[in-house]
Amino acid sequence: MNYLELIENRNSIRDFYKKKIEQSKTDELISFFNSVPKLFEVNAQILIANDDDTANRLSGVAGYRGNAFNAPAYLVILSEEKDNYLVNAGFMAENLILKLEEMGLSSCFLTSDNSDMIKKVLLIESDLTVAGVIAFGYGKKERETTKLDIHSPSNVGISNKAGHIAPKIATTALAFDSDFNTPYNFDDECSDPVIADAVYAASLSPSFLNHQNYRFVINGTHIYLFNRFDEIVIKNDNLLGLGAAMFNFYIILSSKYSGIGNWSLDVSNIKDDFKNPSDYTLVAALDI
Repeated sequence: MNYLELIENRNSIRDFYKKKIEQSKTDELISFFNSVPKLFEVNAQILIANDDDTANRLSGVAGYRGNAFNAPAYLVILSEEKDNYLVNAGFMAENLILKLEEMGLSSCFLTSDNSDMIKKVLLIESDLTVAGVIAFGYGKKERETTKLDIHSPSNVGISNKAGHIAPKIATTALAFDSDFNTPYNFDDECSDPVIADAVYAASLSPSFLNHQNYRFVINGTHIYLFNRFDEIVIKNDNLLGLGAAMFNFYIILSSKYSGIGNWSLDVSNIKDDFKNPSDYTLVAALDI
């Protein structure tokens, strides 16, 4: 897959045609899931719910304020409850969302903070927890709007793009050099263009109301990721979005640099002073 192209083309679509998803595509998606990378070893499974009454069953149960968008199919990620299992679910889910994009299908994350009720209405018999739900299908083209793609102050793309688009935070506000007091200079001739692309890709990941509560601190070949909770985005949505941003960053970096590891969620031994605001917490680190 050309991940950067897929990341740029993807939109969260909330209106779908009634067309059924071909069995060959659901089979391909399930097979693909078996090969997607994880952040750590955890028992995770997916199922695809696409019965005629699935949307009605999920209405009022999943989605922001119970709006499940009446999609023809729903991808449910089940996971055992380990530390950071929601971050890992978001990491895997973003890969699946990009796979859907490659397959010509549109998608949208649903708020899914009531695992027991979702399992009940979908008749899921499993000891695993519902970690994420994605509505998908053949999306209807939404009204075109102007979209700014801000790679850096000197590299701003303007395009007309269809889909549910909300303002994104500029990459220059998402990344810092060594600590939070120094914005990362994407225009510096010594800066790494691959890191710039990785931050840009992360900025395009699904994020509830585009709050993008993550920040990157870049110190040479060390990448540090911080997260913040707020009063608007519920914890589940925050952590799923965090995982999605982590995937986009990682996949762009790993596509350019061979042999790099994945994100580490064990940051207990990192004692650096990043001068981060008190509401931002170090949650992961990655070495190039």
